[in-house]
Amino acid sequence: MPLKKKPAPVPWEVKEGDDKYLEEPWILKKGKEFITIETDNNNRGNIFLQKDDEKRLSLSALQAKLTYHQLLEFGYKLQKPKRKKSKTKAISDNST
Repeated sequence: MPLKKKPAPVPWEVKEGDDKYLEEPWILKKGKEFITIETDNNNRGNIFLQKDDEKRLSLSALQAKLTYHQLLEFGYKLQKPKRKKSKTKAISDNST
């Protein structure tokens, strides 16, 4: 009997405070191509998808979820936000 892998949660369904939470916009990347995903503030429940600089598509939550999982299967990876470097001064003891 083949094991079915549980699909990864989609970013727009993960709540703040969860360890998998990422802020909008979510970016899927494969080589030089990227797909930006954002929620539609004017039409609740819809998601915007945009590949590179092409036309932005408005999809229902279900369509966006299926598309997201297909993109992961095609080799796209969810880009993690870059960590901000904290500037710390090195303390040196020059007293002799």
